[in-house]
Amino acid sequence: MAQNKLHITPDNITEWLASTGFLFPRNELELARFDKLYPEEAEDTSSFQVDFDKIFNGTLKTRTIPLKKEAEEKDIIPLKMIARKGSNVPQHILDKMKKNQDGRSKDDNGASEKGTE
Repeated sequence: MAQNKLHITPDNITEWLASTGFLFPRNELELARFDKLYPEEAEDTSSFQVDFDKIFNGTLKTRTIPLKKEAEEKDIIPLKMIARKGSNVPQHILDKMKKNQDGRSKDDNGASEKGTE
């Protein structure tokens, strides 16, 4: 039978949380464990340059990253099922949703609900 090789107990759980980064390390041992788990990565910044004149003059060219505005239906369907706990939406909830959507579309057109009745 497999043996549990983790020696985490209720007595030392705080020590392990601090050693793994879920809490701040409190002593040298916890800090050494943290450093071993997450070694410092060197970043090459030798080719990085900042042109302050372009920034202050407003001539700095920036890049924009296009993002999707709408989620795809195939991504939303599982979330809908989770929200309903796998069951269908009751009819009274569907009616309420439709009523809210109808009221919202009237507001979007610039006419208030009271002004159109």
